[in-house]
Amino acid sequence: MNNYAHWSAQFVGLPYEQLDCAQLCVKVQKEIFNRDIELPADRADGLRGISQQITDLQADYAEPVPLPEEGDAVLMVGRGRLNHIGICCFINNQLWVLHAMKNTGQTVLHRVPTLESLGLRVEGYYQWK
Repeated sequence: MNNYAHWSAQFVGLPYEQLDCAQLCVKVQKEIFNRDIELPADRADGLRGISQQITDLQADYAEPVPLPEEGDAVLMVGRGRLNHIGICCFINNQLWVLHAMKNTGQTVLHRVPTLESLGLRVEGYYQWK
């Protein structure tokens, strides 16, 4: 990073038990971008259920964009299904994703090209409504 800390640094390391990936998005949108996003509190069961829930809800909350901007949602596919969301960050002119990962137990920041090594693939970038 540069000599200054990016806004995302304050969220890195937050315990997953306190914030899952969707809850992290809501918190960041409110605290950093002054957007009130109210995602459903209930999560579907299993990978198939989560994928279906995201598919059913995404048009209500966001619109796909060809070029992401700071704070946009990043929908990701893991284990063959749409099941994860993060927040777009530009750090030193590189695209990063802030996201809460259950298997790491915390909020993390990854460059987009490294997501594949974590078993994740970007499905698309979305602007919040």
